[in-house]
Amino acid sequence: MAITEQIELLGKGLYENIPNVLTLSSIPTASELEYVGSEDFDATMLDSILPKAVKEDINFRDLLEIDYQWILRCLRILNYGPYHTTNAIFCGECGKTSYGEYRVNLNTIQCKMLPKNFVNDIVITRDEFLDFDGDVHVKLPTIQKMLNAYSDKAFAGSDGKINRELARICYMVSSIRGKNTFNPIEIKMIIQNDMSSADYIILKDRVSELTDYGLRAGGVAQCPKCKNKNAAFLAIVDDRFFRPTLGDLREWKHDRSSRGNEDISGSSAAAL
Repeated sequence: MAITEQIELLGKGLYENIPNVLTLSSIPTASELEYVGSEDFDATMLDSILPKAVKEDINFRDLLEIDYQWILRCLRILNYGPYHTTNAIFCGECGKTSYGEYRVNLNTIQCKMLPKNFVNDIVITRDEFLDFDGDVHVKLPTIQKMLNAYSDKAFAGSDGKINRELARICYMVSSIRGKNTFNPIEIKMIIQNDMSSADYIILKDRVSELTDYGLRAGGVAQCPKCKNKNAAFLAIVDDRFFRPTLGDLREWKHDRSSRGNEDISGSSAAAL
């Protein structure tokens, strides 16, 4: 029998065709096997796994990127528990990085919530730039926009590598200088031709600051060397995120009875 649980989206109220609360179900074995060998993790998740794991009929590619990450985090814990084996723990106390296999708790990963009454139209005014003569409006991106950005060859350099930072910004800009008819390539040309290097740094930093919501990149754990309890680990949401070890699952089994009524989306969703 599938386990189900409801989660509230981070971007609640920002969607036209997606409800604020979604119902997650545990993944059947057939679905699990489907994404184990998938070469395109995100496409498989969006097109094959999430339609089976979420009760509501929605277009998952319309999810905000922060909600896509949030759903995957909740789905992972629902299916495999909160324990995850990482290869590195970074400690600011002793300044050492420990390499090996360490069990960490994904519930220690914090989530920065959207402010109350948040409007998905973020403005960087012309007054913030040194020389650039217009306001720049950006929006929190959907997961589809980010997948498009990271595969857009128009942002590739001479070495063939895509400038993900620039692509991300250009796909997030909704209007510039009061005009909203530009596509990402046109925005790229405006940034490259009309914006000084100093103003581009301002743009990058302000976009990063003003859209910094959702799951953090990692959580906290005990340093294996000095035992500081506030060391850090990274947890990238990819196929490995969904590959618990036998030890992870045994640890989950051991403490699952003490979880009580705590839900998968509650305890780690702290406003920062």
